Amino acid sequence: MQPAAGLKTSPDVDTAGNEIQPEVVCDMARFDHRWVRVPQEVFAKIASYLSISDIHNFGQASPTTGDRLRLCGLTEVHYFLSLTRQRQSSCRAIIQSSQQLLEHLRTLSIFSVRHFPAQLGPAFYSFYANHLRQQILDGTALTLIPSGSTNFNPYSHKLLGNHIPILIKRKSDNFSDILALDHGHLVRKAEIKHDNFAWFRHQHADHILFVPQSVTGTCSELCRYPYWSGEEHLLSVYECRNGEWVEQQQLTTGVVFPQHNDKHISKIYLSPDARSLVCFNLGQKGAILGRGADGQWVNRGNIDTAHNRNLLFSADSKHLVFYDESYFTIMGQADDESWSQTGNITVEDRAEDLKLTSNAEKMILYEFHLKVLFSPDNRHFAIYFDDDYYDEDVIERDYFFVVIVALDPQGQWREKKRIIKTCKQPTNWYHLKPNFSPDGRLLIITSDDMDIWELNTDDQWLPAVQEKDQYGGGTIHFSADPCEFITQMEWWSVTIWRKAASGIWGQAQTFPAESVTKISPNGETIVFDDPAGHTDIYQRKPAGELCAEPAGEWVRQRIEFSVEQVGFNQEGYLLAVVPKTDSQSLILFGLTADGSWLERSRLQTEDRIRKFCFSPSSGTIQIDSFQVTGLVVSFWQIMPDTVSR
Repeated sequence: MQPAAGLKTSPDVDTAGNEIQPEVVCDMARFDHRWVRVPQEVFAKIASYLSISDIHNFGQASPTTGDRLRLCGLTEVHYFLSLTRQRQSSCRAIIQSSQQLLEHLRTLSIFSVRHFPAQLGPAFYSFYANHLRQQILDGTALTLIPSGSTNFNPYSHKLLGNHIPILIKRKSDNFSDILALDHGHLVRKAEIKHDNFAWFRHQHADHILFVPQSVTGTCSELCRYPYWSGEEHLLSVYECRNGEWVEQQQLTTGVVFPQHNDKHISKIYLSPDARSLVCFNLGQKGAILGRGADGQWVNRGNIDTAHNRNLLFSADSKHLVFYDESYFTIMGQADDESWSQTGNITVEDRAEDLKLTSNAEKMILYEFHLKVLFSPDNRHFAIYFDDDYYDEDVIERDYFFVVIVALDPQGQWREKKRIIKTCKQPTNWYHLKPNFSPDGRLLIITSDDMDIWELNTDDQWLPAVQEKDQYGGGTIHFSADPCEFITQMEWWSVTIWRKAASGIWGQAQTFPAESVTKISPNGETIVFDDPAGHTDIYQRKPAGELCAEPAGEWVRQRIEFSVEQVGFNQEGYLLAVVPKTDSQSLILFGLTADGSWLERSRLQTEDRIRKFCFSPSSGTIQIDSFQVTGLVVSFWQIMPDTVSR
């Protein structure tokens, strides 16, 4: 089909949301109103090539265009674009890593169009998630429907994530089976051949699997490295199509590692959105793979740093940090999805900081052991000391620090701010943890006390005015309200902090916490288990929209039994608990519009529940339990009784 007048083309996407074919993109400057009079079927076909932003822009061309696009996803697009940047990124990652979820959404009748194009998946998922949340708030009953279960051996089985019902079962050194749910049972879908040392730990998608292969180069007495023709089969790409797992592509040594001498794959990492794959060879050099214009996986960039023991993707999968001790290399993804280096940072003690210590000569001889944390808005990342690492031979320090890194106007990551924390006495271990707020504009650093930093309108990090923390740092939980956060001191207390009209951060309320405590991801609910034999749920009523307005009231609801496990779904409106007196039961609660929690469903297992977790989409719950046969992993679909179909 040819693009209509006033439109230009760019890559389209396949069913997994990957760009493969020409896509029609709106050029508003050349827009021709005449073609909107084409039949709706033709109009819908044209609209199916548009991206989320194109649908939005095109809908503003005229009232008639907007009305017609409402039958093509404009309502869902408008809702998606009304969300925060962090929520948009989360919706993209969830739907792009789950082909099963995409197919499920296409069976529902709540949308303006049922078989919507994959590139609009994030918008339709966000609309669905809000619809599901509203159903729960309206008091809809829930049913837990068994989806399947299996005995799990951690030595031979590998799940593709805690919520993905796909199992890799190793049969021998070079062969494994892919098991997936089919009519309530995990059944064999495909046999895969792989390298002896193949691992799947960092692949969390339900529709694609990358499988390294054993390769052997040709050696001679004259060559320093083995000779590779570039045609050796190095990596297989398996994809799930219509419920069947099929090898879709074989990547060669020349495609994966065109610039590196060693061609063996040692480690692979799949990005959160399942659109980029990082591969390392035995020489610790690497490459980043992505889809080409034809949908095939190709090399999108080479990794030349040897300091890549650790890596971290940003939430939007557009930035990637490799790091080892004091050395950091950052790569970024361009609009054409190619990857290139966008920063190279070595963290050292600055000369002015060394004046704070009497051990300056010794300190400069030691490498740091550091970690990285991206802000949810992907605009900054923090480098800080790894308090999980302890070595008594490391020199004692008088101070520690957090480095904040940001993009400069040229698109390069550079150190923007260094926050120094001095110690009461020299030590070789110090807890120092940065925490970014959901909007990325607040940074809370916990140590033996707590420091609050705010990003001002000039994009400068400045210390906030705050009361002194009475209890020391603890764990930080952010609220949906940007003027509020929660600190949790394990087995001690939970404190609500709020920013007053004066601009001063202070402690608004403190709860004792003597036992199991769980705080919802959105900071709206706190669950306290009381050793006396009951559980208290504190729910925050809505606060004012502005920081100058008072905080919402925290209302207590009591459950007449103690709990040993507590878990929330990602959006905080579902709560599951395991009672202390009945560790074989899981009770599911749902939040109502008036802020109370009601039991919606109850599940009885054969043996003790070891742990459980909700899927990111809140559609399923995974339960691990101990039975006579060993560890059993089961999956349960959370079905509202009035779900629209």
